[in-house]
Amino acid sequence: MLEFRVSDAVRVYTTAAFAPLASEIKRFGALSWHEALALFGEELVTNAMRRKVCAVRETPIGKILYLLHQGRRLAGVTGSFHPTDAALMDDVCLRQVALMLEQAGIAIDLSVRKEAIVYAQGGRRILVVAQHAGYSVAALRRLYKATIETNEYSELHLYTYLSPKKLEELAQPLYAPVGRSKPLDPQRLHLHRLVPPGGSPEQAASGNLN
Repeated sequence: MLEFRVSDAVRVYTTAAFAPLASEIKRFGALSWHEALALFGEELVTNAMRRKVCAVRETPIGKILYLLHQGRRLAGVTGSFHPTDAALMDDVCLRQVALMLEQAGIAIDLSVRKEAIVYAQGGRRILVVAQHAGYSVAALRRLYKATIETNEYSELHLYTYLSPKKLEELAQPLYAPVGRSKPLDPQRLHLHRLVPPGGSPEQAASGNLN
C-alpha cells in the first residue's frame, strides 16, 4: 500500500489567490522581486508567473515583476502593457519612496500629478518625483520653474538610484552653476539617493550610474 503524506501534495492555487499580488503590482506598475517574495512568498509568486498573472524582468537594479493580461484583469486594468526596463525601474523607485513616506506616518496623494507624490507637512505642500537615473539638469530646472517658482509647491524632492558621484555631478550645476544660470534654492529643491530594494549601494540603474 502506498502511503500518501501531506508533504507529497501539490498546492493548487485558484485565480483569486493571486489577486492581492496583482493589486500590489498595479499600485505603482511594478514590484521588485525581493519585495514580492517578502510579501507573498516564493511559492505563490512562482505560481503566479506560471499562470501568466505576472512576469519578471531582469534589470540593472535586479528582477522586477509586472502584470500580464491575466493579472491586469485581476487588478481591474484593461489593455495590454509592454513596459521598458527604465519604466519598471522608475516605478520601483517611486514605490520605494511612497512606502517610506507612509511608514513615517505621512499621508500621500498619488492622484494630483502623474508619476509623482504630493503630501503636506508643517504647512508646506511638497512634490516628490522619483526616477532611477535622475533627471537632466535642464529638465529639473524646468520642473523647478513650473512648480516652485510659481509657488504651486513649497518644496520639490527628487529621489534616485544615482551613485554619490553622479548625484554630486547633478547637484553642482543646480546649486552652484557656472556662468549666468540662476542657482536653485537647496531649501526648496532636495536631491535624495536610494539603494534599490534588496540591493546594494553599488548597484546602478542604466548601467552607468557609478
